[in-house]
Amino acid sequence: MSIQFHISDFFSKLFPEVDATNHDIVKQKLKEFYKPFNVNIEIQGDKIHVEFTDDLKDTKSNDFYKATDFCTKKRYQEAIPIFIKLIEENPTDSEVHRNLAQAYEESGDYETAINHIIDALKWNPSNPWALILMGNIYIRYYNDVNSAMTYFDQVMETDPNNYVALNNIGGTFLQLGKLTLAERFLSKAYKANPKFSHITLGLGLVNFEKGEFRTAFDFAIDTFKNEEHVGSPVYQKSLQLALESAKSLVKQQVGKETLVDYIQEIENLTGKEVRIEEDSTIATAAKVEFAENYGRDFHLVKTNPKYPNTDHLIAHELTHLRLAEDARKEGVNKLFIGKDSKIEQFKKSIQSSLNKLEKRRIPQTSIEKYSHDLFHGILGQVFNTPIDLFIEDYLFNHFPELRYVQFISLYQLNVEAHKAVNDPKIIELSPPDILTKSKIFNMVSARHFESLFGLKMEKTYTIKPFELEQVDAFWEEFNEYRNDKKPGEEYELIQHWGEDLELDTYFKLEEEKSYKSTNSPSSKSPEDVLEEIENDPFQQDGLDDEESEELKKFKEQHSGKDINMAVAMYMVGALDYFKNMSKEKIKEIAFEIAMLGRTGINPQKKGYKLNLIPNTSFSGYNLLAYYYVSWAIAMPEVLPDLQIPFDKEFELARQISGI
Repeated sequence: MSIQFHISDFFSKLFPEVDATNHDIVKQKLKEFYKPFNVNIEIQGDKIHVEFTDDLKDTKSNDFYKATDFCTKKRYQEAIPIFIKLIEENPTDSEVHRNLAQAYEESGDYETAINHIIDALKWNPSNPWALILMGNIYIRYYNDVNSAMTYFDQVMETDPNNYVALNNIGGTFLQLGKLTLAERFLSKAYKANPKFSHITLGLGLVNFEKGEFRTAFDFAIDTFKNEEHVGSPVYQKSLQLALESAKSLVKQQVGKETLVDYIQEIENLTGKEVRIEEDSTIATAAKVEFAENYGRDFHLVKTNPKYPNTDHLIAHELTHLRLAEDARKEGVNKLFIGKDSKIEQFKKSIQSSLNKLEKRRIPQTSIEKYSHDLFHGILGQVFNTPIDLFIEDYLFNHFPELRYVQFISLYQLNVEAHKAVNDPKIIELSPPDILTKSKIFNMVSARHFESLFGLKMEKTYTIKPFELEQVDAFWEEFNEYRNDKKPGEEYELIQHWGEDLELDTYFKLEEEKSYKSTNSPSSKSPEDVLEEIENDPFQQDGLDDEESEELKKFKEQHSGKDINMAVAMYMVGALDYFKNMSKEKIKEIAFEIAMLGRTGINPQKKGYKLNLIPNTSFSGYNLLAYYYVSWAIAMPEVLPDLQIPFDKEFELARQISGI
């Protein structure tokens, strides 16, 4: 065993009684201290080399671990006598001295602790934990920075790559608000290991206290990427730091000028004005209404005031416009069209979940709204998830000044997305198949958020192997397009992912040019549109080719039989609507229609309303169909008295419905 000293202020603190300029006295005093062990001492320049000629013990006994366990449990008075006994048996172990010193320090006996730390350093002057403990005692209890620095500097001198020790020193100064010294040691630690999460967090906190919010934010992001344990204090502290840094920058209007420039850029690109307004009625955080789709000469971006990070939401919707315009210039832009004619098929697929709601006595109108919202909600994810990945990439890569509000906004959206598929109440009542598909979309978004900012929100999901497999497949496909996406390729992901999740039956993607040429509002008068709806009450024009052919054959088979096909089809819808409803409830609706019809129901009139079937507008034929069907189910014996001439239509509707 050998020990190295340098003749310095540090050496003088360990051996204050020794005149370091007199080499003979130095040798004499050191031999006296290390007695009864035999040592050879050599001094060359400012270096002192102590060589032990005896074999010294360097193993820890069971008593040592027993004592350290007492310290872990804060039972210091039980640990101290064990450490003292161990030192009496073998005084050469620096770590035993250091642990004894720490036990005294934790007990409040700082002077005794200092004495034992000095003994620890006499046996190992490079012991980093003894050096840090001594520095901490001088700072925390004596406010003696100069003395503390003697020991802290020794850490950097003897082991400049000991990033853990350097980080601990920096953390001590940070806690005391001594930012310059904290940054000095943390920077040294960062140089030794830039991926140690405690170090990047410490530097982030230093910069936040200095008002350097951009740098603080960047170090917080580094910490996310470096820290694997999502629930750890370091991870949670870095999340708080990132949010607070970003909020401080947003409060300073960072990114506002960039957003204004982007609005002007999109106006120049599309040749149309962009207007922005708040709308608390929209179901999402924000939405864009394309001028072309609404017959306006301006685009309208709506933001929901529930979501405060409007700069990001506006930029996001503007990028929807950019992607569509890029695709339009290449003639490959497509429109996403949900097949509302398929909503009854969708409801059948989730019938078991709807039955749960009925058993809870949830009103039928609320169940209908729930089905409608669920149908359009999952279609919204089919359309938005792939496109949003490309949008957030574009914003992140092109507008660094918007990253701060982007981070806050995406964090909030991901938190809500996680809650939507993990809340026990939601899980209990939601259709499992739809919940799984929604979760897969949410997890892909969470993984993308991590790829941008390092925040590991995907790890907060409870996931099944087959769900993870699908997420991995989607992620792999996205990355195939990610770095060299061509205009309109986002629609390929929409189609592929919809097919993979067996949701493609509920939507279609149509070429914008061909769709608008056949559905242009300018080519049809309002009367034409109303007549079209009357003739095609269940949007049969939106059926796929196979379904259209089946419908064509059906109409041919029943033509010439004096049947009003519109009424028959309306009755199909009525039968499905009333299918799981109690007769008492159906009877209430029948009476309401009867009351409404006291003055007559005009088959050609539009806009009839029923209180018991809210949010629905009926044409005359549609209302007559519901009138007939409600009485046929609830009170068939009274039906002849109504004198509604739709018996053939009703029989045909029953054949179609299989009821």
